[in-house]
Amino acid sequence: MREQKSGTGKRRGHPSFDRARCAQSGKVIRRYRTQAGMTQSELAERLGVSTGAVGYWEQGTVRPDMDTLIRLHDVLHMPVAELLGVTDEPVLSHADRGMLNQFHALNPRNRETVLMIMDRMLTEQEVRQDAVLRQAYMGLTLYEESAAAGVSVPMREDAGEKKVYVPSVVVPLGTDCIIHVNGDSMEPTYPNGSYVYVNTKQGVQYGQTGIFIVSGASYIKEYEPEGLVSHNARYKTIRITDGNEVRCFGCVTGIVGETDMARGELLEKLELAFSEGKD
Repeated sequence: MREQKSGTGKRRGHPSFDRARCAQSGKVIRRYRTQAGMTQSELAERLGVSTGAVGYWEQGTVRPDMDTLIRLHDVLHMPVAELLGVTDEPVLSHADRGMLNQFHALNPRNRETVLMIMDRMLTEQEVRQDAVLRQAYMGLTLYEESAAAGVSVPMREDAGEKKVYVPSVVVPLGTDCIIHVNGDSMEPTYPNGSYVYVNTKQGVQYGQTGIFIVSGASYIKEYEPEGLVSHNARYKTIRITDGNEVRCFGCVTGIVGETDMARGELLEKLELAFSEGKD
C-alpha cells in the first residue's frame, strides 16, 4: 500500500519524528502565526490544509512535511531552520580561515608534526592551569546530613558526603568540612538553608558555636555554661545533663557565602585538577 502524503506529516515510521522537536516546532508555528495576526483557520486556508492539521502542529502532535514547511516559510516569513531546531554553523573569522588554509597547505608529514606540537603545548597548558586551580582552591567535605537549627535530625554514622571546592582565601583557618543548616533556631546569625564551615579537630569553648550530637541527633548551637543556646529567642536552651549523651562534632568557623562553592564548568575543571594521578 502506498503511503498517503498530507500536510499533517507522518508520525509513524518517519525517521525524523521526535516528540521534543515536534513540541518545539508547534511553539514556533504558533508564535509566528499569532505575530501575523492569523487564526488557525486562516492559516489552514492559506496553506490548503485542514484547521485540524494546524492544531495538531501547534500541539506538537505531528510536524509538517517538507513541502508544507516551505509554504509556511512563504506565508508566515518563518525561518525553516528555526522550525526544525537547526542552529547556524559558526562562521570562522578571517584569521581562523587563514590558519586553517595554512595547515591544509602543509604536506602530511608536516601536518602530523604540527599536531604533535599542539598536543604537547595543550598538555603543558593544562598542567599549569591545574596547578593554579589547586593553589587557588581547597577541597572540603560537604556532609549530606544537616545540623538542626530547630527540629533535630539524626546524625548517622554512615552519613553521605561529597567533595566541594572553595577559594582558599575565603576558607577560615582550620576548616575541614561544610555542613548544611536546617531550621531557624540560629537566625539571624546562621539562616535556615545556609551552610557553615566547620573545624572537626577543634573543641568548642564557651561563647563559640559548634555542631553537637545530642542523643544521636545533630544540632548547631552556641556553647554556654547553661547549655546549648539558640540565637532565636523562641527556642529553649538544651541543658547538658547526665541524661543527655552530648558529643561535639566540631567548631563552626564561619558561614559559607552564596558563591563560595564552585559550580558548573568550574567545578568540572576543579574535579579534574584535584583527581588522583594529577601531577
